Amino acid sequence: MTLKRPHMAFALVFASPLFGCVTNPAMVSGRMAAAIAPPPSLQTSWVGYQQLLEQRIGVLHILAEAIPVPDAGNLSPRRLAMNSETAEQPVVNEQVFERRILAAHNRERMGLGLKPLNWNPALAESAKQWAHHLALTGQFAHAPENPLFPQGENLWAGTKGYFAPEAMVNAWIREKRHFRPGLFPDNSTTGRVEDVGHYTQLVWRATTEVGCAQAKSRREDILVCRYAEAGNYRGELPF
Repeated sequence: MTLKRPHMAFALVFASPLFGCVTNPAMVSGRMAAAIAPPPSLQTSWVGYQQLLEQRIGVLHILAEAIPVPDAGNLSPRRLAMNSETAEQPVVNEQVFERRILAAHNRERMGLGLKPLNWNPALAESAKQWAHHLALTGQFAHAPENPLFPQGENLWAGTKGYFAPEAMVNAWIREKRHFRPGLFPDNSTTGRVEDVGHYTQLVWRATTEVGCAQAKSRREDILVCRYAEAGNYRGELPF
């Protein structure tokens, strides 16, 4: 049995306040990099990756529990109110963020006459783990591929607090200026599949579900989107 494997269009989008986009290795406007999946020699097994990620997350939880919690009696009413708002706000913001990310995807798809994507919480949770891993390690790379259950993946990173959710997704959508119809990967007017790979995944006709998550490193916001079924299969039409 031969498993088809998607071409990993990994959208490393490093964005500066000037919204410069960097494609790896050439520069274009917006600091966004699209890369092919790393060679097998640089990949770990899927099981090993999951175990390592779970261990690192476990260490973070232990460290978080070890940090002393301030005595509420030593906090002013204003500080208490601020802490309460901070504790509740991320949940609300995360829900709004997810809706805006999904809407940005579906506006482009529906404009092409494609079916809108559905939000998949399992994909979002998987994306969340990898986003936090990238933020923790300072790396910017695709997750190791699971050959039995392949997922598409787009990555973005940009100046912390500077970009709206729509701008993050639009960094991938802007690649359509280089897109030309045809069988993948012969879809770029530049001759570089890296210049259109994030866009083709976003509008891939057979993709029906998406889940995304954001994490913050010291200087950057990081967005990871996972897609099912995966797109960017060689010899197939994107749409």
